[in-house]
Parts: sequence; structure tokens; C-alpha cells
Amino acid sequence: MENIKIKPGCIACGACEFLAPDVFEVTDVSRVKVGADIKNNEKSIMAAKAACPVGVIAIGETTGDKKEL
Repeated sequence: MENIKIKPGCIACGACEFLAPDVFEVTDVSRVKVGADIKNNEKSIMAAKAACPVGVIAIGETTGDKKEL
């Protein structure tokens, strides 16, 4: 898990920030924090992805094609 992206359609519900506050911040929409420690927050990132009511959290690898998991 190296590449996290918020796809268009975020409704700023705050679920991702609640579950992974070291990675996500929500203002008008969700954003991945600059410099976030992705590797040490994988479990909370996966929980945030699962909890997203509109499914806009995309996770992919930086090598090869970027596929959503």
C-alpha cells in the first residue's frame, strides 16, 4: 500500500479522518495529509476505505499500474 487517492465524489462525512486521523483530514472534502506515514497506518487506512459511504478512497501501488484494491 503506497499510493492513496481520494476520487471525486467525497461528501466530507469525516469517517476516514475519524478512523485514520494521522492520514486523512477533512475540510470541504477528504484529503491525504502531506507526509502521512502510510506504512504504519495500513490497518486504519483499510478501515477508512471500508467505512467510506461513497467509496472514494482508492489504494494502489506505485510500481506498475495503479489498481484499486
